[in-house]
Amino acid sequence: MALICAVAGALAFGLSLWGAVLLYSLSGTAATLFVAWRRYRCIEFHEMRN
Repeated sequence: MALICAVAGALAFGLSLWGAVLLYSLSGTAATLFVAWRRYRCIEFHEMRN
């Protein structure tokens, strides 16, 4: 996911190598936090049902 965002950003917006690396880092962090948040919500939901 992060690699796709970095490549798309570099091609679409003409980012430099450092800009693409920064975008790669930020999108990877955002994706990781989103997945962690969804897992937390899922676990919380299942604990409430039991």
